[in-house]
Order: sequence, then C-alpha cells, then structure tokens
Amino acid sequence: MAKGPAPLASFSALDEDAAARKQAQASAEHPAAPPRVKVDVEFDGADASRIAMPGYTRIVGSAKMVLNIGTLHAQGEVMLVPYTEYARARYRTLFKGLRCFSDPDAFLVTDPRYGNYIRKATIDQQGRFAFDRVYPGRYWVEATFENLNELDRDYKPRLCTSVGHVEVPDGGEAVVDFSAGPGL
Repeated sequence: MAKGPAPLASFSALDEDAAARKQAQASAEHPAAPPRVKVDVEFDGADASRIAMPGYTRIVGSAKMVLNIGTLHAQGEVMLVPYTEYARARYRTLFKGLRCFSDPDAFLVTDPRYGNYIRKATIDQQGRFAFDRVYPGRYWVEATFENLNELDRDYKPRLCTSVGHVEVPDGGEAVVDFSAGPGL
C-alpha cells in the first residue's frame, strides 16, 4: 500500500501559527500601553493646603510657549499647582528632562487627593489668564499646548503639557513664563 506524502503540519499546528501571526499583527498595530508608574513621594495635603488660603497677590500670564519650532498656544484652562515635594516628584517623572509631556494619565498614577489642591483659570481669547487672591509661596502653572505649525507636521507630540514656575510675593503681581521651563 503506497503512502502519500507526509502532511507538512497538523491542523492544530497550522491554527497555532495563524493565531501567533494574528497576535503579532495586532501587537504591531496597537502596541501595549507602557506600564503605569506611581509617584515615589507620598502626597501631603497639609503641604499643599496654602492653595486654599486667601492671599493678596495676582498671578498673570500669557498661555504661550516659545520654542525653536515656533510659538505654541494653549486654550481652555490653566491650573495653579502648589510647589510641594509630591508635585515636584510628579513633574520630574512626567518631564524626564524635557520641556513638555504628553498624556500623563496614560502612564502615571496620581494620588486622587492631588486634584483637590489645584485651582483653575480660563484662558481668554488673547491667551491671557489670571489667578486672584493667591497666598504667597512657590507654584507651578500648568497648561496644555497645541502645535499648529503647518511646516512642522512631524513634531511629536501634537499636544504637550508644560508648566511655568512662579514665586508669589505677599501682595502685588507675579508673572508666569512658560518658555523658561518647569524650574525643577
């Protein structure tokens, strides 16, 4: 009895190969999200509580950041964040030596209490914002900028968040400059 040629692979092996190819293709199309990291400093609400204390200083600024690719403009809101060890560690994790970061919630686990110690202000049509009655101390102002430069389509990310550092005196006015960088 003559035997035909031996099969090259079993049906189950073909199914496994097809499944592996399909999984590899899906991974290439949708890479796995980076692992989420936690800020390595404990949040201290008492340290951040000055955000709720009344002061006599006004913080003003223009929500723009001048870079070598052009000027980036922010829209919507800016956030006033008290300078604390937790906020500093959070920003160091996000910035990693850069001037802006993209999508912090994608890879950073932030203490849920952190949001209770942030003030927000609306950016007007001219790109200006202000925080009134700010208690003296050190703060960051955080804004998300959009790259609208048509000549720089390859610049990544299209949206980036940056912060300006500000020292608030007792009374008067303090000015934020995003182009100076985060002041970490």
